[in-house]
Amino acid sequence: MKSIDKILQKAPVPHIPDKLPINLTHIISDPEIVKLIGQSNNALGAYKGFLLNTANPMLLISPLISQEAVLSSKLEGTHATLDDFLNYNAGNDVPIAKDEMHEVANYRKALFIALEKMSTVNDNSDEGKRKLPLSTRLIKEIHKVLLSNVRGSTKNPGEFKRAQNYIGSRQAITFTPLPPTLTDEYMSNLEKYIHYDEIDVLLQAALIHVQFEMIHPFEDGNGRIGRLLIPLLLYYKEVLPYPTFYMSSYFESDRALYLQMLSTASRNDDFVPWIKYFLNGIIDQSQENTRKVNLLLTLYDHFKDICLTKMKSRYAINLLDFIFVQPVFKAQQVQKEIKVSNATIYNVINEFIKFGILKRGEERRNITYYCPEIIKAL
Repeated sequence: MKSIDKILQKAPVPHIPDKLPINLTHIISDPEIVKLIGQSNNALGAYKGFLLNTANPMLLISPLISQEAVLSSKLEGTHATLDDFLNYNAGNDVPIAKDEMHEVANYRKALFIALEKMSTVNDNSDEGKRKLPLSTRLIKEIHKVLLSNVRGSTKNPGEFKRAQNYIGSRQAITFTPLPPTLTDEYMSNLEKYIHYDEIDVLLQAALIHVQFEMIHPFEDGNGRIGRLLIPLLLYYKEVLPYPTFYMSSYFESDRALYLQMLSTASRNDDFVPWIKYFLNGIIDQSQENTRKVNLLLTLYDHFKDICLTKMKSRYAINLLDFIFVQPVFKAQQVQKEIKVSNATIYNVINEFIKFGILKRGEERRNITYYCPEIIKAL
């Protein structure tokens, strides 16, 4: 008998979780959780206030989206760093397999596709009515983007699993998710719960994430889609004005603890430790995201002042906006966005170097330019 067959024989039976909503009486009567609910909502509210009072926050958040793509993919076994990803986007060779780099790029792309296609719960405008709610249809669409042309591309991107999947290692299976025969039923229930008026949206986000991981509806990419659902839910429920709240940094800082908390909820239907962990993460990441965006805003305003008072080129602000989206780049990439002559591009790049905003790589040809202050802020 093959070793894989022996491992499968010892696999736990598929876990059939309770459907949502669950009775939260014992959870919201826990004094620590009550305190954490207040603290996490206050922390997230401060972050929301900062976003609402910031001009063009998506521009400032763009570097954080790249960081989230790297960290969420890293939780699934990729080895790429943020530096690798930024250099890969600039067209440079990196010591990471292209397949892994595509996975990271796809995560970022999936988030923007979701933002483009998704409405919010109270958006009754004509444009909102043409968009999709946060639903299984949208989840399947972003899953298809996530697994496009990468190692999971043979595992039915955009379709629910057709065979039983497992969680564990080559040595042992530690958890057997929901059987495929029940996937449609449970994902339909999850979609209904997304539109349920729960007592607190952050509690709801915690339960949706862990329930999605217990269902494990796809053959591959479940962890990344599950983590994407957190900012998408907060945006869809209009808790945040943009889907720009990311938890992967918190989860990745102690991956073993993250998996342990998920495991405790999955195996024992004991959600209390998971909810406490999740709400602490909301507090932690609200404060960290606010700190980073504030730092990026300070940088942007400082650089903008230099552009307006010390530079001659009328394209300086265009280049400034570009480097916040792509802080490592080649001149040809700028030209595709700004669409001016080579001479004009190099003139404004040289001004940025002169005033210390950009540095150049050591190449003699096809030179790489980068903004060390933006990279340092991440």
